[in-house]
Amino acid sequence: DLFFKDIPSRNTFKVPAKGPVLFVCAPHGNQLLDPLVVMRTCPRQAGFLCAAKTMRKRVVGTIATALDSIPVERAQDLKAPGKGLVAIDGETARGEGTAFTSEVRERDRVCVGGVEHVVEEVRSDTELRLRPARDPSAPASVGPSPYEIVPHVDSARLYEAVMERLGASECVGIFPEGGSHDRTELLPLKMGVALMALGAAARFPGVPIRIVPVGLHYFFGHRFRGSVLVDYGEPLEVPADLVRAYERGGAEMQEACQSLLRLVHQGIAAVTITAPDYKAMELFWMLRRLQTQVALQRAGKRPTLEEQVALTKAFSEGYDRLSRSPATARLIDKVSAYNRQLRLLGLRDYQVDRAYFHLGKRSLLRAGVLGARMLFNSLAALPGLLLGLPLLLATRYISKREQAKALKSSSVKIAARDVLATYKVLTSLLMTPLLHAVYTTAVWWYLDQRAATAYFFFSPFVCWGAVRCSESSRAAFREAWGYASYALLPSGRGELTRMREEVKQGVLQLVEDMGWMPPSSGSRSSLHPEGPGRDVLPQGAEPPEQWIGLCEALRAESLRKRGGLHKGGLGGPPPRGGLVADASGGPDKKGR
Repeated sequence: DLFFKDIPSRNTFKVPAKGPVLFVCAPHGNQLLDPLVVMRTCPRQAGFLCAAKTMRKRVVGTIATALDSIPVERAQDLKAPGKGLVAIDGETARGEGTAFTSEVRERDRVCVGGVEHVVEEVRSDTELRLRPARDPSAPASVGPSPYEIVPHVDSARLYEAVMERLGASECVGIFPEGGSHDRTELLPLKMGVALMALGAAARFPGVPIRIVPVGLHYFFGHRFRGSVLVDYGEPLEVPADLVRAYERGGAEMQEACQSLLRLVHQGIAAVTITAPDYKAMELFWMLRRLQTQVALQRAGKRPTLEEQVALTKAFSEGYDRLSRSPATARLIDKVSAYNRQLRLLGLRDYQVDRAYFHLGKRSLLRAGVLGARMLFNSLAALPGLLLGLPLLLATRYISKREQAKALKSSSVKIAARDVLATYKVLTSLLMTPLLHAVYTTAVWWYLDQRAATAYFFFSPFVCWGAVRCSESSRAAFREAWGYASYALLPSGRGELTRMREEVKQGVLQLVEDMGWMPPSSGSRSSLHPEGPGRDVLPQGAEPPEQWIGLCEALRAESLRKRGGLHKGGLGGPPPRGGLVADASGGPDKKGR
């Protein structure tokens, strides 16, 4: 609540009041803060899946454990360089100075030159038999090269833990994209969410497993005092026909998993905003700004955050139909040019449309008021800013350092902004009490105990007042900068107004061509396996061989345990206990 200025939620009444719920959240754009944001607004207590690598960290792991998180061991987190060099010749790998018998096991992957090869058999310390390569473009032979070992991770314990929780009518949260990212579009969904839901439904046939999509909409989410809206979608009960197909196994089981994943994707698409590129996202933001100004003119008040998100989602859903039109391409170019001109002058869009920028006595009076406001708020914020300066510098340095690390180690991140807020919050949690103790001790040392006691209790209010005053001062500065830009560059005033009017007419015409109508606040979205939306199994999706074997094993185990429940005369799911999916007892020191 302190880092984010506003955390509103929408449609929380749709969350089932009882029974097992699987929350599928997207986009995963703020790493460790995303689960906390959902927990902050969710009416049910939910345990989220968390990377085991993260839970092994001292501070973060303690917090995640206290929040009842479920560790997920990921193979890429256990990747390690192998000893010696390896050469690939078809389906054989020969090593020089290697120790395959102690470092490699069957089903591990050996990564050479960026290509991963699955180990079929460890023949000796210097020879491996590999499975045939899936990628036909991969080179058939590679000379002696350094290599990395990616151990095979048995995920069965994770799925067992999730299904046991669902069977005990608890709630589990998952981000089906996998890792966090800062892209404008969703990543391909992982098959795990379908395996969990179908496995639990098959194991506990009398328990309705519901899936609730959750959309996270950040507005400057990586910055201090940004905003985030949490949008809950229509609950989806796992269809009985898909459960029966899953129980039959084979090709029907695979099709059932893919069909459920399509349903999940449609549910997520109903509560998220996606764009194919940054220019399209700029067009969305322009639409939202126009909506705000039209609402102010007609109703005299700004639209709510929920209304802004609803409009932008509706626009993004219809964007694919018109994105290839020449008129749309020209409009996108105009919006980009207009935004570049705004950045050049240091203006905001709303400042271009305001009449008081016609310089006169009222403008001069307004400028004087803004100057006094900036001066007063800056002086009021100065004590708190000086006290918090070490914290500001430390959070900036650490978050930037971790951003560089994350960007280097990821193939999906654009600028790795998804890690910034997380490390700012973690650094603040550690440094704030430490600084407070140091400052209180210094006051006691140089003054007396009474002054130290007063500082200890009242300095947090001073710092909070500094935050609010600095926000007010920045808002006044932005408005004053608009006056200065218009006064210093009077020739650009008419050109900028003309550009804005062209963009406004183009965007409104595009909305009219789309035939968009605002949805009612109580409308319920319908989910159909063959409904509109992009496929969830496109390029980049998991190949079937990576999950079919696991799915067969989970299906057999679910049916076996269901039979045991019936034989034991149990009428409902067992209470959770006994099975704990944690990183301890899983991999050994080498990550096995």
